[in-house]
Amino acid sequence: RLRKVLQDSGEKKRMPTILATFMCQMPADIVSALLLLAPLSTNERDDALMYLLFLSDADTVYNAALGLYGLSLALLVAQHSQRSPCKYLVSLGALNAIRSKKHQHYNIDSRLNCICWALSA
Repeated sequence: RLRKVLQDSGEKKRMPTILATFMCQMPADIVSALLLLAPLSTNERDDALMYLLFLSDADTVYNAALGLYGLSLALLVAQHSQRSPCKYLVSLGALNAIRSKKHQHYNIDSRLNCICWALSA
């Protein structure tokens, strides 16, 4: 209920509190938190992402972004988490080079060990 009231207020300064409500769930709802970042301006999104990375493990947030099939979001997470570029640039580049979205989704699901989703793609 608190999250709904905060989101309905429309105030961007409430974003850290809203993100914290997603992260305090058991299990944390990182996907929903990441989806909130899309309509934000670049500066607001960067600040919110840094806060999200403060609240959670960088690999978990990166995998959640990748699981949304958002390669640009996964790249943004990787850059803000200060991951080594050799760890993510090659991987994201290879995924980006795949022309077929279904094949790209299959590869992402396989990397994230989401075999049931990968088989249905």
